Amino acid sequence: MTPTGGIIVRKSSNIFDKPAFAKKFHQSSIRYKYAVAIQALRTEAGMTQEQLGQIMSVPQSSIARWENGGTNITVETLDKIAQAMHKELKIDFQ
Repeated sequence: MTPTGGIIVRKSSNIFDKPAFAKKFHQSSIRYKYAVAIQALRTEAGMTQEQLGQIMSVPQSSIARWENGGTNITVETLDKIAQAMHKELKIDFQ
């Protein structure tokens, strides 16, 4: 019998120490940041997803995916969103 009464106890590991998880977490975090920014920009302009989609010539479902972080987005697409909203895209490395 083990000292723990037959239960095998494993040392817990920090999930962030696993490279694959850390990479996916970082990617999800980035997607969430741009998703929140896109939605805020659109709602501040008083636009619906459908209206923004019409301006950009993309389906409303694309806007929804971008706003929920469900897809990777290119810099080119971010720039098109900025242009559609009469804004300038700025990328800042900190």
